[in-house]
Amino acid sequence: MNTKIERSALDAIGAESRRFIESSKGHYINGRWHRLGETFAIIDPSTELQIGQLYEADADTVEQAVAAASAAFEEGSAWRTIVPCEREILLHKLADAIAADRDTLADLIAIDLGLPKSAALAFEVAKVIDVFRYYAGFPSKITGETLDIDRAMGDAEFFAYTTHEPVGVVGAILPWNAPLLVGAWKIAPALAAGCTLVVKPAEDVSLVILRLAELASNAGLPDGVLNVVTGCGAVTGQALIENSGIDKFAFTGSTDIGKRIYKAAADRLVRVSLELGGKNPVIVLPDVDINAIAPALCMAAFANSGQICVSGSKVMAHASIAKDLVKAMASFAETLVPGSPFDTDTIMGPVCSKKQFDRVMAYIRQGEEEGTLVVAQQPPTSPGFFISPTIITELPPQSKLLHEEIFGPVITVETWTDERDVIQQVNRSAYGLCATIWGNHHGNVQRLAKRLRTGTVFINSPAFPPANIPTGGFRQSGVGRDLGRKGLEGFLEPKSVIARIN
Repeated sequence: MNTKIERSALDAIGAESRRFIESSKGHYINGRWHRLGETFAIIDPSTELQIGQLYEADADTVEQAVAAASAAFEEGSAWRTIVPCEREILLHKLADAIAADRDTLADLIAIDLGLPKSAALAFEVAKVIDVFRYYAGFPSKITGETLDIDRAMGDAEFFAYTTHEPVGVVGAILPWNAPLLVGAWKIAPALAAGCTLVVKPAEDVSLVILRLAELASNAGLPDGVLNVVTGCGAVTGQALIENSGIDKFAFTGSTDIGKRIYKAAADRLVRVSLELGGKNPVIVLPDVDINAIAPALCMAAFANSGQICVSGSKVMAHASIAKDLVKAMASFAETLVPGSPFDTDTIMGPVCSKKQFDRVMAYIRQGEEEGTLVVAQQPPTSPGFFISPTIITELPPQSKLLHEEIFGPVITVETWTDERDVIQQVNRSAYGLCATIWGNHHGNVQRLAKRLRTGTVFINSPAFPPANIPTGGFRQSGVGRDLGRKGLEGFLEPKSVIARIN
C-alpha cells in the first residue's frame, strides 16, 4: 500500500480550520463555550497523531445543556412559538452559513474522520446544505385539519380541529461515519418542527458538529436551541440517555446501542427514532452489463472506506455472471490506493480509528481463513489506519462476514440461481435497512423490489437517499424514519381540540 501522507495534517488545512481545532472550545451550551470535564485526544486517522483535545461532559454538564434546551423551548421568546416564517428564514440563513464555510467544514471532516476532503466537499457538505434547504420550507406548512363531530356528542354544536406541535427537547446521538450529514438529518427537521436539541457527536468525530453549532449561533439561532456536548458513549451518552428532561431520542448507530436507548426510552415512554445497523444486499441479475456496473458496485462499498450505513458490501450475483463480475470488480478495486485525505487524487482515506481498524482487520483475517481473498491487503508503508479495498468470495453460508455489518472496505460475493432463495435470505436477515438491485428487465426488477422487506430499495444506482425521500429500516435496522416529510413528522405530536360553540 503506497500511501502519501502529510507530515502533519494540521499543515494541510486552512488557517481558520486550524484555529478552530487549536482553540479547544469545549461544549456549546446556551450560546457559550464551556471547558468542562476531563480532556481526551483528537487523533488524525491518517497519521495517528494527536491534533487537539476535547472535553468529556459528565451528568452535571449534560444537565446544564438539557436545562438550556428546555428553557429555550418553554420560556421567554420560546423557539416553539416563534412564527413559522422566522424559523424558515433562520434555517435558510444557516444553510447559507454552511455554504460559505464549506471549506472549513470539509477540513474538519477530513482531518477527524479521514474522508477525502474532495468527497467531504462534493458529497457530505453539499448534501447537508440540501437537507437544511429542504426542511427550511416546512415550518409554514405544518398544518392540521378541521373535523365534524357526530351525534354521539349530543345536540350541541362543536368546532373540532387538529394541530401538530413540536415534541420538545431532543437528545440527538450521532455516529462518526457521516457526522455532519447524519447530524443534519436530525437537527434540521427538529428545528423546523420547533424542537430544541442537545446533540452528542461521536467521540471520534466531534469537531464538525461543534463548528455547526457556532455557525448556527452566528446565523441568529437563539441561545439554548442547539447545544452540543462531547464525550464518550459510556459517560456523556449514558448521561443523556438517563436525563429525564429529554422528550425524544434521535439516534444513528449500532443495533446494540440502539436497543439500550430503546429500553431506556421505554421506561419513560420517551419518543424515539433509531437508524441502526444493516447488512445491505446488492442483488445482481444475469442481464446486467458487467463492465458498466463494476465500478459502481465497488464504490458503493469502498467510498468513505466502507464506513457507510447503506454500504453495498454484500454482493449477491447470479451464478452465470459471478465469475466475470468479480474479475471486473477486482480490476477496478486494484486502482484504489488509500492516501492522504488532503491529496486531491485520493479516493479512499483511512478508517476512522484504531478501534475500527482492528475490528475490520479481524473480519478480513477470518475471511482469509474461510474463503478466498480476490483483492487482498497490502503491507502498510506509513502510519495511519489504512485498509486496502478487499473482495472475498467462496465464504461458507454461516460465515459471520455474510451476516454482520463489517463497516470497512470489504465486499463479500455470493452466488445464486433461484430468485426465491435470494428473497428468502434477504427477508430472513436480522437487518432490513436497504437493498440494491442491478438488472435491465424492468418487470423483473420491480417484482423483486416489491418482495424485499427492507426500508429502501435502490435500483441500478448506488445507495444514497435524497433529502426528500424517507430512510430507515425494518426489523433490527431501526424504528422511525429520517428525511422526507416522515422525518419531520417524527419531531411532531398531534393534538386534537374539541370546542363546544353553543
